[in-house]
Amino acid sequence: MFERTKKVAIPHELYRTIAENLAELGVGSVREYVEEVVRRDLREKGLLPAYTEEEEREVERRLRDLGYLD
Repeated sequence: MFERTKKVAIPHELYRTIAENLAELGVGSVREYVEEVVRRDLREKGLLPAYTEEEEREVERRLRDLGYLD
């Protein structure tokens, strides 16, 4: 699935710090880290749902497989 994006500028020093610590941060790219942090913050503030529609379907499937849902 193609997701439309917009560019956002961050200070070079911040970008470099993230890029130099990707492994420690557990991500593969600066973009991935920034998206993860922003999503987490928005979810904590209640501005994004806790799960994406795809994640909700997966949880429902697992619960159904375990016999908790009909």
